[in-house]
Amino acid sequence: MPKKEEENSYPIFPLSINVLPGAYLPLQIFEPRYLDMVKSSLAKEEGFCIALTKDAEGISVGGLPSHHDICTYVEIVDFNQLQNGLLGITVKGLDKVMILDRWKQDDELLIANISKLKELGEDLSEDPAYKEIWSMLLEISHHPEIKKLNLEIDLKNSINVSYVLGSLLPLAPIEKQIMLELENGIEKLDYLKSIIKRLGG
Repeated sequence: MPKKEEENSYPIFPLSINVLPGAYLPLQIFEPRYLDMVKSSLAKEEGFCIALTKDAEGISVGGLPSHHDICTYVEIVDFNQLQNGLLGITVKGLDKVMILDRWKQDDELLIANISKLKELGEDLSEDPAYKEIWSMLLEISHHPEIKKLNLEIDLKNSINVSYVLGSLLPLAPIEKQIMLELENGIEKLDYLKSIIKRLGG
């Protein structure tokens, strides 16, 4: 099981999409509470958490957003004013985290105590059972458009390999969520293998 690290409070951004650790996600920000969240994050040089919602409305009976408790802590790596007048930001997923408890501020922004979960990936680069995974990642990573993403690839870390390839393949948000929640690199890679087989890879 992933090792729990320090506990801290961060804003939660419930979305119908998610991002895996190590991957990048562009977002358009327009709600006042999230504009304030971005300003605060930049000023404090801290991140926030993106949590996948559980239903179309994303609202639970108690009035709090209905989302998964395992999510991704992200930090803003770029921001700019878009042509449509909205604020555009790009975030990078950094850590897998667990939400412990949550509450709403007066401005409706969701805040939660979280625990960062440290994941240690095994070196499976020489394991024949995952040869197709490594071959696919190497092939994709050499594509000019993928190189522009500047993804950090560690071929000797099964967690990193699973997250990088998972962010590049056409996975549905719930599939990314399932992979995020799996507890070790072997489980994540086995899950990826099943998806690749379904995709005809």
